[in-house]
Parts: sequence; C-alpha cells; structure tokens
Amino acid sequence: MLVVSAGENPRPDFEESLRVVKIDDTHYVGAHCLRKPATMARGIYGGHMIAQSLLVAIESTRSETTNEVMIPDSYHSFFINAGNNKTPMEYEVLKLYDDEFMSKRSIVVSQHGKNRLTCLVLLRRQGMKPLHKMEESISPPDIQTRHPDPDKLHQVQHTDFCRNAFDDDFVDYRRTPEENKLHFAERWISVFTGLKNIPEPGTKYEKVKDSLPDALGNVQKFEHEILRPKNSQSVKNPIYNYVGLGEISDSSFITTMARVLHIPWAPSIELGHEYDPDRDATYLMRSSLNALHILHYNAMSLDHHIYFHNTEYEPTDGTAFDISKDWLAFSYQMKRYSNSRILARGYMFNENRKCIATVIQEGLAILQDGVTATADKARL
Repeated sequence: MLVVSAGENPRPDFEESLRVVKIDDTHYVGAHCLRKPATMARGIYGGHMIAQSLLVAIESTRSETTNEVMIPDSYHSFFINAGNNKTPMEYEVLKLYDDEFMSKRSIVVSQHGKNRLTCLVLLRRQGMKPLHKMEESISPPDIQTRHPDPDKLHQVQHTDFCRNAFDDDFVDYRRTPEENKLHFAERWISVFTGLKNIPEPGTKYEKVKDSLPDALGNVQKFEHEILRPKNSQSVKNPIYNYVGLGEISDSSFITTMARVLHIPWAPSIELGHEYDPDRDATYLMRSSLNALHILHYNAMSLDHHIYFHNTEYEPTDGTAFDISKDWLAFSYQMKRYSNSRILARGYMFNENRKCIATVIQEGLAILQDGVTATADKARL
C-alpha cells in the first residue's frame, strides 16, 4: 500500500524530506510535499524540485541484482510552472538509454496532470571519468584562502536545508574597488554553501550574534539560531551528497545580481528618494540570499544545469565532500544580461579546493522601474 504525506515533513531530515516512492519501473512519487522557500513565495523552492528529480534519475538506474546505482554526470532541467506545497510531486521516467557504463533519463515532473519541470539526466558507472569536458582554466576562489574558517563569517540558514556564509566584501561592493574596472560579466561573486541536516545527537542550534551594515552604512545588530556544520549529521546514503548539490545549487545565484551591478541594497537611495528601511535588502540578507532580488527585480529561473566532476561516491582523488558537514565554495559570474534574461555560470569547490561541480542557470530578471539608474557605472 502506497503511503505519502500531504502535510509537513515529519522531521527536518534531508533524506526523508526528499525521499521518493517507486510506483513502477517508470513512475515515482514524492513521499512528502515539497515546501516553499518562504510563506509569501508563489511556489516551492526550485532547488527542491532539482534535488528530487535528480534523486529519481539515480534511483531509476538501481540494479535489481546488485542494488547499485549509477552516479550523475550531468543534469539539465527546464522550469515550466511553479510547484505547489500541498501535493507531492509525481515523476514519469523515460529510459532513453542503458548499458553497463551509462544511462540517460528524461523525466517529467507534475502535480495533478500539470507539468512543473522537465529534465534530462546523464549518469555513469561509479569509477568512470566524467563524460563531459571540465573547464580546466578555472582556479579555486581566493575566498577559501582569505577565510579558512567560514564559521567566522556571516551565516544564514534558509529554505529548509540550505546554508550560506559570506564576507563583508559581499555585503558592500565598495570594499572591492578593483571591480569598477571590470565589465559586468567579469565580476565574480564568491560565497560558501552547504546543507543543514538534522543535528548530531546531543547537540542543539547555537544562538549567534551578528551585525550587518544597512544600505546607509549603519551597523545593525541581530541574533539568530544556526546549526554549525560540524554538528549536522552526514547523510546516511552517499547518493544524497549529489542530491544535496542539486538542493544548494539554486540557493544563491541569479538572485544576487544587485551585488554585481554595484547598486545600493536599498533602491530608494539609487533613485534619490528618502531612505526606506522596509525596502533595504540587507534586512533580507539576514535570513536568505535567495530573496535578495525582490526589492530590485523579479527573478525567475528558466533552466538549470549541473555538471558533476567527481568519479565515485568516496573518491580518493581529492574530490570527496560531505554535503552536510563541509563548507563548499561557490564562485560564479553573471555572464550575460539582455532583454530581461540573465545567464549565470558558477563552480563549486570542496575543502580540498577541487572543483566538484559546474552550475549554469538562465532566468528572467525583470527590473523594477528606476533600478539601475547607475547602470553606466555597472557597465551592463
């Protein structure tokens, strides 16, 4: 008998939250409803759909004889409609190709017959080299050298499981005057990211005092509760390290374009109006980097692509990572902005400074009236 939950997830456990139930060889359904990133959001967090559809692709390669699965090589998805948080997602899998070395899956994600996302996933046998060519010219970001202990940076934990750490250079573009000479597409954003899972037995969330300058430069102090990475339980099933990469890959991307444009976090300042603290994105920064755009532009992901660069679950070539305990460095650029369409490309590095994934996303970024009054300075 199939049992799925139409309510909240039973506990803040990443694996349980994303778990899927196999109906037959080509149909799966989420064990629980996926959640919104915030109450006022129009739909569920896109990273949840990315992660769960990736999990379905992996599970669809499970061998009936050995119980082994293939690992993802690349993931390509297109967002069709915002998902609702009242019904579990349904997955229809088309097995395009299978041999002993690789598999290819086409998946349609739906709710009550309405399509929400489609994706194409290429998977390979564990131990095989990636089927794609990695861009070797990309160097590890210097944020890992400048901040060997990301726990000392500003931290936010949001959207159920995502966590980010960022430094003062992210908060204030004026601290990086060297960027003024760079074209919009040449500027880099670097943050730390990871997955917040359930606490290790006996540990609790920690109350942390932090402070951020508002858009006027006045330091505002606040307090919040966080779960330190070392106190977060590792995923029990290693394939969820890959699923977790999908989850966090959408947590801070095209939503941070205002930082690249070098415009004030409060649009009222750019427009020459009286400063309005209720429209200051630094207050949003306290809780989520995924919401930074809402005062400047309407951001909507259109497609999302991930290339996975490691070769096995627990690789010995330095590309290993623990998605729940490690701080991964995510360094990315807004490569193109034209006709309200934005293209972003980024790279994730593990604590050994090895690139473990490349992420590419295209989305809509519809600017609000008057935003980018200083666009000439931003060199759009």
